[in-house]
Amino acid sequence: RAREHGVRLVNARVEKIDTHGGRVRAVHLNNGVIVETDVVVNAAGPFVNDIARMMNLELPVYSELHTKIILRDVLGVTPRDTPLLVWLDPQYLPWSEEERAIFAEEAETRWLLQELPPGVHETRWLLQELPPGVHGRSEGGAASPYFLLQWTIHLDPVAPTYPIPLDPQFPEITLRALATMLPGLIKYFGRLPSLVMDGGYYTKTPENRPLIGPLPIKGAYIIGALSGFGMMSSAAAGDLLAAHVTGAKLPDYAPAFLLSRYDDPAYQKLLAQWNQNGRGAARNKEKPKGVLFLRQAANRV
Repeated sequence: RAREHGVRLVNARVEKIDTHGGRVRAVHLNNGVIVETDVVVNAAGPFVNDIARMMNLELPVYSELHTKIILRDVLGVTPRDTPLLVWLDPQYLPWSEEERAIFAEEAETRWLLQELPPGVHETRWLLQELPPGVHGRSEGGAASPYFLLQWTIHLDPVAPTYPIPLDPQFPEITLRALATMLPGLIKYFGRLPSLVMDGGYYTKTPENRPLIGPLPIKGAYIIGALSGFGMMSSAAAGDLLAAHVTGAKLPDYAPAFLLSRYDDPAYQKLLAQWNQNGRGAARNKEKPKGVLFLRQAANRV
């Protein structure tokens, strides 16, 4: 529909954004094309800071790598009507005594028998108690043999790169964790069926609230840091951004997503309280209402 209204897609890499005089002037592409424009929207996903730095801006965001696998359940151990299942208890992976002995002998894999605190990205965690959150569901219709598994076990901030780095141990680790809830998966231990592994990045702000609205450079806007709820909120987020760009009336929750919120002493105090409590805004009793409103708006878009 955008193309029907004159939008043209250009497949190129942004190399420079001309902002002399404190406003957007042009975008320079790696194919030699210079696009003169008054408006730039930074919607670069995990690379939002790369684009922001072209305008001498630094955004308060970081990225986490999230990976998923889709396996072909050739043995039919997962019912086709399996809903989304999430295991909410920490657990130890079910290694055999022989496997545990091997891991324990190797310093780099000793973590496989111990408890894994969130964010640890070392091989030793395979022997530790692992965090909750492994989940899976059937993928496709009744005739589909595919099953999706996902587990966020590496929460360390990373520098986004493509293609994304994939941990070859991830499928076996995730399968063993989900087998606690779906014991039929034990049949695949040590002999994984054909599968596809991929993933992407959750780009977040410190309090896990998106950035939507104008940047300090006139004509520059951002829509980013949609974390793990981009699919659920992207329609409403785009609607909110469009209102900023076109000068339409803004909803009362719009300030909750502005970059300028970090300049507000009252907001900084609230952030400090959340951090002091040892929990982010997403887990705080005083959840940022803007995210809730954005999700509600998504249902209307």
